Amino acid sequence: MRTNFSVEGTGGGMDEGIYEGSGPDRGAQSVGRVVAVLGGGGFVGRELVGRLVASGHVVRVGSGNPEADQALARFPGDGRVEFIKASVNDADSLEHLFSGADAGINLVSIMSPDVKAMHRVNVEGARLAALVARREGVEQYLHMSAIGASIQSPGNYGRSKGLAERVVREVFPEAALLRPSVIFGPEDSFFNMFALIAKLSPVLPVFAAGMRFQPVYVGDVARAAMALVTPERAGMTVEAGGPDVLTMKELMAFVLEASGRRRFLLPVPDCVAKLEAEILEPLPGHLLTRDQVVMMGLDNVVQPGADDLQSLGITPTAMRSVVPDYLKGSICESWRRFRK
Repeated sequence: MRTNFSVEGTGGGMDEGIYEGSGPDRGAQSVGRVVAVLGGGGFVGRELVGRLVASGHVVRVGSGNPEADQALARFPGDGRVEFIKASVNDADSLEHLFSGADAGINLVSIMSPDVKAMHRVNVEGARLAALVARREGVEQYLHMSAIGASIQSPGNYGRSKGLAERVVREVFPEAALLRPSVIFGPEDSFFNMFALIAKLSPVLPVFAAGMRFQPVYVGDVARAAMALVTPERAGMTVEAGGPDVLTMKELMAFVLEASGRRRFLLPVPDCVAKLEAEILEPLPGHLLTRDQVVMMGLDNVVQPGADDLQSLGITPTAMRSVVPDYLKGSICESWRRFRK
């Protein structure tokens, strides 16, 4: 089971390059700020870039494959998009991305059984991006983290996200942190994955049936990111969750309801999940890893007393108002959304 819900990009080495594009009014002058978005071609990134362009900002999208992100240039609005080939582990490309930018946002992270690769991207890359942004005079900076990020986390991924928060704040003390729960939206890899399984299989497996989630809408995460790169929100840590808190079993029942399927919910004992992880982890795609099984033992909800979406003046969007609209499509549609 692929559960790397928060992955927004990767951080391999690459050559530098600048690619420019814009919205429909190619020659229009933007009235907003210059916002550099590292990992802007990912699930959250696409939503965020669209909203920034609509608000009139110049958006620099840093990614490993700018050619694949050219559709972002067609977002409507008074802003425009610039494309820069960048990596979280390459200082020169990061200088190009952040030079002259008013605000910077890092959305890049990976979930991988390769602990060294994950540390290189999630921790070392996060530190380098924040360091370069600070050195280049970026005024507001946001690092995308995750609920459960902690240096005491039992999972390698959770620890890497916790370490990332620490090193980012060491080099950029005023950086804001955004910790979302599982993110949903038409192109998510969570609901679309389980809906696809439900369309192909007579049973729907339920891992960690009692684990609680607080799914949050991708549009609300993007709005939170925009709010956090303002001077008055400098240094904030916000945990983003939706209005619904459900167990994994309840979420799977919701998937069946939203996709219009009747399937048997099959609880998967922890011992079986661990065995499956041993088998599936080495295979391409890493559908289920031992680290993911460990992380399944932890609730993924906003902690009491934490600043949340409401702290930013954002009313969270309910799953039922969004998810059914995109889960009732064909098997091909679910596959396309899952793989996007």
